Amino acid sequence: MPGRLLLHFLLFAAALASAIVAGAFLTGMDPLRTRFAEIGGGLYPVPTRIRFEQLEAGLTFGVTFIGILLAHELGHYLLARRHRVPVSLPYFIPFPPYFSIVGTLGAFIRLRGPMANRTVLFDIGVAGPLVSFALSLPILVAGLYLSEVIPVAESQAYPFRVLFLGEPIWLGNSAVLQLATWATVPGLEPGQAILLHPLAFAGWLGIFVTALNLIPLGQLDGGHVLYALVGPRQRSLGMVFVLLLIPLGLVWWGWWLWAGVALAVGRGRVGHPPVQMEEARPGRGRTILGWVALAIFLLSFSPAPLRL
Repeated sequence: MPGRLLLHFLLFAAALASAIVAGAFLTGMDPLRTRFAEIGGGLYPVPTRIRFEQLEAGLTFGVTFIGILLAHELGHYLLARRHRVPVSLPYFIPFPPYFSIVGTLGAFIRLRGPMANRTVLFDIGVAGPLVSFALSLPILVAGLYLSEVIPVAESQAYPFRVLFLGEPIWLGNSAVLQLATWATVPGLEPGQAILLHPLAFAGWLGIFVTALNLIPLGQLDGGHVLYALVGPRQRSLGMVFVLLLIPLGLVWWGWWLWAGVALAVGRGRVGHPPVQMEEARPGRGRTILGWVALAIFLLSFSPAPLRL
């Protein structure tokens, strides 16, 4: 047990450190004093030293974004413990910030026991997305107030921009993002975009990650929620989303990757595995909350989320 706790802590610390470095890159700082080396005919970034005084610039983004991911996973964890389902602490996946503009590939927990019924499945599945959405939205709004309106000649399909080591990255829109923009940056005109403050970018990512997890496939959070609501019919609706992700991958190739990840997590299955007591269904309150969660997915979904 102590060794396992140490593993969780080290992964969390590595992801946090990597996200803080990514946050510094977003402000134009390079706390790793990067040099580029030619390896096998290609140029690759190589850190040469750590400049701790520049890491402070990445704290706003790194701490906020990792905090959103942690809150999401703790939502699952606490509900699993409440229902006495054996569960692991969150595993964070650090990733070099040169190759991931956020410094991590996310986090996950492992459920080590079967689901007794659809109510238990629902509670565990819905908790994470609701927590991360409730946290991300006010962070996004606060960050938008700190962001800057800039003139652009780009398509308004990508109304948000961040700079990563000075290079522009364009971010897409969704209904929730558009409503937040109308509330905080009224009068945004054609030919203008928003250069996101690191706090706003953390909120944007939190909403995007929530939407990713709520896609109703297999054992993603959305698959848990939809199966709890409609039972085995979830498989048919999941197939619809698989078919939708195929053309969406032409807009952003990441949808193909995410579909592959979802199928890998579900061991190739679009449908959700059955629970022990299939006849026990969530009550009216949980059913309403479940459809609210799926509405959050639709409102948060961005067909074209990213363009380099």
